[in-house]
Order: sequence, then C-alpha cells, then structure tokens
Amino acid sequence: VVATVLTTVVAFLPLMFIRGRMGDLMGALPLIVACALLMSLVESMLILPSHMGHSLKKRDRSHPGAVVSRLRRLEQRRDMFIQNRVIPAYRRFLGLMLKYRYISAAAAVAVLLISLGLVIGGRVPFVFLPKMDSENVIVDVRLPIGTPIERTREAVERIESAWREQSETLSVGTVIGQRSDIESGSPEAFSTHLAQMYIELRPVEERDRESSQVIVAVREALRGRIDEVDRLNFTELSGGPGGPDITLRVLGENPDEIETAAIELQALLGRYSGVHDITDDNDLGQLERRIVLRPTGAALGFTSANVARQVRGFLFGLDAHVFAENQEDIDVRIRVDEPTRRSLATLESCWIISPSGAAVPLSEVADIVESTTYSTIRRIDRRRAVTVTASTSPGYPPESIVQEITQPPRDAPQARAPIDEIRAKYPRLSITFAGRQEQMADAFGSLPTGMLAAMLMIYVILAWLFSSYLLPLVVMLVIPFALIGAVWGHLALGYEITFLSMIGFVALSGIVVNDSLILIMFYQDERARGRSVRESLLNAGCARLRAIVLTTVTTVLGLMPLILEQSFQAKFLIPMAITIAMGLMAATILVLMVLPCFVVIFDDIKAAAYFLWFGMPRPKQRPLVEAVVEG
Repeated sequence: VVATVLTTVVAFLPLMFIRGRMGDLMGALPLIVACALLMSLVESMLILPSHMGHSLKKRDRSHPGAVVSRLRRLEQRRDMFIQNRVIPAYRRFLGLMLKYRYISAAAAVAVLLISLGLVIGGRVPFVFLPKMDSENVIVDVRLPIGTPIERTREAVERIESAWREQSETLSVGTVIGQRSDIESGSPEAFSTHLAQMYIELRPVEERDRESSQVIVAVREALRGRIDEVDRLNFTELSGGPGGPDITLRVLGENPDEIETAAIELQALLGRYSGVHDITDDNDLGQLERRIVLRPTGAALGFTSANVARQVRGFLFGLDAHVFAENQEDIDVRIRVDEPTRRSLATLESCWIISPSGAAVPLSEVADIVESTTYSTIRRIDRRRAVTVTASTSPGYPPESIVQEITQPPRDAPQARAPIDEIRAKYPRLSITFAGRQEQMADAFGSLPTGMLAAMLMIYVILAWLFSSYLLPLVVMLVIPFALIGAVWGHLALGYEITFLSMIGFVALSGIVVNDSLILIMFYQDERARGRSVRESLLNAGCARLRAIVLTTVTTVLGLMPLILEQSFQAKFLIPMAITIAMGLMAATILVLMVLPCFVVIFDDIKAAAYFLWFGMPRPKQRPLVEAVVEG
C-alpha cells in the first residue's frame, strides 16, 4: 500500500519541473496530489481498520432484515459468478497467452506502434494548447493613417451590423479613436483611424457554434464590405493560457531592416492556407513635423533644444506667471491665437529669436520634414523588437504550420527551411519564435528531465519492494503501452492530443504501476512457495483479478464526470482526463494479459543466459519455506 501511494506521488513530481506559464498553471497540482494521497494513506492504515472492525462486529451481532438478506444473497450470487465463471475463463485465456507469449508480446508491440503512427501521421493531431471556446471576443480595427473619425465610425458600424446578425451575439461595445492593451486594459494608442470592439457572446451551453465558427461567419459576412479597412484582427479571450497561434519576434538595431524582415515574415505566413490575421506590433501613429537644424542655424548659435523650446512655446505656450485666487494657483500661459496655431503655413513662416537676440525665420535655420511616428517602440534586452503574430482557422493546427516553416521542403530536402532563408538574408537580426511557441519549448525542454527523475524514483521504490533489479523493469515496461488507450481514446472522443494529455500520461505512469505491482507481489509469493513461473502467474492473476479491475473501474468512473462535462471551464482539462481514464483501461488489459507474458519471456532470457554461462540447464527453484527450514 505504501509503495502504490509513493509511486503515484512520485509520478506527479515532473509537473514541478515545468518552466514558463504552463509551469505556473500546473505547479500546484503535484503538491495537492501528494497531500491528498498521503492523508489517504494515513486514513487507510490507521483509521480504516478501526472503522471496519466496528462495522464487521456490528454486522455479525445484528439480525439481518429482509432487505439486507436479499443484498447478501445478491452478493453471494455475484461472488459465485466471478469465482465459477469469470476467473476460470480468465485462467484459460491467460494460459493460452502464456503458451504463445512471443506472439502475444509482438501483437502488443504492434498495436503500440500503430497508435504512435496515428499521432505521427496526423490522424490524431497534436496541438500544444487547443483553441478553447470563448464567450468574449475583441476586434481591433485599423484604417489608413489620417482617416477622419467619421469614416472610421462608418466602417465600425458595418462591422457591428455583421456581429449583430449572428444569433450568438449578446452585446457589442465599441471605442473609436483608441486601442487598449488586452492584458492590462490600459490605453495603448490614440488616433482617428483606430477602433476597438468588445463582443460578448452567449454562454457556451446556450449556443451550437463555437466562437471560432462565429468569427468565420462574420468574416464571410464582411467580405467586400470593408475594403477600406487595413487591418481587422479577432482575439478570443479564453480561460486557459491564451495568445496568438503563431508568434515570431525580430530583434535588431536597424529599424529599417527590422521592418523589412517583419514584412517578409508576414508574406511567408500568408503562403499557407488557414493562416489569417497576420499582423505585427510595429504600428504607425499620427503624422508629425520634424524640425531638423541646418548648419546655418548652428552657425548662428541655435541648438536643437533651443529651437524646440521656442516652437513649443509658439504652439503650446509659455508659463509666464502664477497668481493665487480663491485659494488656488492659476497659471498664466502666453501663446498665439488658435487659428494661427492650427496653420502649418504659419508654423513654417514663424520667427524665432537667436542667442544674440535677433529674430530669424524658422525656415532659414531649420528644415521642417513631414514623417510618421510609431505608436509604441518596444525593446527587449535593449534591442529594438517587432513581433509578428498570426492566427489559424479551425482544422489547421499551429504546430503543423510552424513545422513547415522550420523544415526544408519535402521536394528539396537539401534546401534551407523558409525561415532560415530569411535569417540568412538578415544576419544582423535575431528572428525567433515567441508566445505560444516559446511556451511550448520551455515546457518540453523541462518535462523530459522531470520524467526521467520520476522514472528513476519509481524504479528505486519497486526495487526496494521486490528486492530485485529485473522485476521493476518488467513492471515499468507496461507504462509505454498505456499510450495505446490514450491515443485511441482521443480518436474515439474526437479530441486532439495536447500538452495536458502528456501531463496526464506522466501522472498515468504512477497509476499504471500500481496494478502491475499488485500482480507481481502475488507472483513473488507464489514463487516463494516453490511453484513454477507459469503456475505462479496464473494463480496471481486469478487471485488479484477482481482487485485490479475494481481499481481501474473506480478510477475511470471518478473521471467520467469531467470527461462528459460540456461547460466552458472544464474543456481545458478534458484531454488530461481522457489520457488517464482510457490509458488506465488499456493498461489494465495489458497488465492482466501481456505483463505475465513479459515475465515469462524475461525468465526465458535468464534461463538462456544461465545455460550459456554455465553450460548446463538452470536448476529449479526450491520453495522458500523449505530452504529456510533446512538452513
């Protein structure tokens, strides 16, 4: 009992090694599982025997009524059915499996390879994080720079109309002239050509279409109606770790090179079908006039700061005096009248005062250049950064798109990958994946280390329990075969394999070992009595058939409410529950049928090795009790 609890606790430890946002999300799970299992161990070892003693003593003293008598007769019939029908049939079938053990083991390995082929071949696709249904959608609208706010409002009204035509839409809110950051909610840019919409959909339980399907319908409804819109992005707010499906980050020092590389990356993503909402965060802001000091102005003693200060006073004003009235300070600012301030021609023809006190036309000492600002300049590690993002349609996993970008074409395996060609073209830039792909790399980079540590600790626990170096390997051999149930469970229920499915498999490894542990412990007891390997396995399987099946059934039934749950909050965890439940069902069959075959095969290998080393058959094992008496 202690060993089964410890192996399960140890199996959850790899979750503590996961880095990144997934580690933050799943990091508390191992601690909770360990506390719950250790408390259940205390209850089963110290409290449960006392409760059972009182219950059995009371049952023996009491006179059963009619209902209790019927229940006891039902129990007797159930036990007779199991003992007289189920166990003999299992014993005959297991004997047949042991007779053809190599064929049985080969068949199990073949099914495992077929299951892995379903994943590698894309029949059961792998997605790092699935697209979860959402009840809130944010729409970012961007028109050409300089668009009047009236035209922006007209375009937004057409988009609003398309959303209101969908029966799933509950409410639509719009902000024109401003865009806010999704995570912080703080304003990020102000301009007349920008708008942001907040769409609230009906609860997931009250609609037939997912949010991604509603977005596809809105796109179709807007086709040809908003040609003047430069950019239209849809962002679904889900409960799990979110973010764009594909994220590429460009770092460098030269803004022109960075912008050109970002444009080429967007063109690269645009080649693939199912990829849309391709954009970057290198957003342009409003038009501006830049004042560049001429050499003649510098010769007169002007500096950039001097010119800028006087132009600012011309437009914004100079604080000349502060006086107090009605218990508050009032600033007195001097500036030109409003019609003059709003005229670019007047600005270009204004006069400024030189350090010597002479009035000089601004156009004589500085050039006024029209340009466009950036709404935000982002830096990472003190380097200019531009992030390119894209979304994928349902049925187009982002991982498959990233794989095509990062691998050479199939028809030209000697060629460079598409993204490597861009990297070679801009050697001074750093082009890396970020966002979802960075989280995936962090998670998969740390999970194998934790998994290896967990397997080592499980092996140590089993070696201590069995007093053997070989039997733990036989027991742990069943762990990979649990993938069969996990893969076919996802295929049957229509779910993609996700990172949480792999987390479920890590946890499943400790649960699967428990069934094998029970069987092997009884096998060792039978061997200690002097019985043969085959007879010991048959007796152990028949003795622990009910316990192993009940362990599996109770675990699967405990997970069924989560698997069948259709709520918005539960869908994120369903792949993990499918992996544990279906993987445990498949592993239970393998423990009862195939594990004994592996035990006999390993015994055959030991006998062959003994014969090759000593040149004689291995002697039969003597009963442990007899050996102790003689000793």
